[in-house]
Amino acid sequence: MAAIFYKRLTRSDIDHKKLAVPTSALPYFLGILQEKHYVDLPVIDWAGQLRHFRIYTRPEDIYKKPVFTKGWPQFVRAKGLREGDEVIFSVNQDGDGRLQYRILVLRRPQLFSLSGDPIIRDFNEPEFIVPDPAAPIYELDLFF
Repeated sequence: MAAIFYKRLTRSDIDHKKLAVPTSALPYFLGILQEKHYVDLPVIDWAGQLRHFRIYTRPEDIYKKPVFTKGWPQFVRAKGLREGDEVIFSVNQDGDGRLQYRILVLRRPQLFSLSGDPIIRDFNEPEFIVPDPAAPIYELDLFF
């Protein structure tokens, strides 16, 4: 199975009813587009469910900018996708020589406070936050 592209979902991918496909993935779709500017792809998700995504490219522009349109918004809603989730789109050939497209979503961890409220992270902030050395340190003994 060959990975065609990997992408961390942006707010635009979730809210604007289309997934911007990396341009580097376009050669994998040129054979099926065959001079057309869109085609509907059968795609199997990680649960084995068949989906149909339309891959669309600009018809008159030298910059094709591929996107998944039709089928993508329904997939986002059905799977509860969020900004920061990661998508791996891949292809392999079955025994009959037909291409099988697959999509896998890796969820970003959802953090919760002790009160149960979700903690919203800004994905532009650094991954590791260095604590203030002057801040008090509290120990919690869970095995007393």
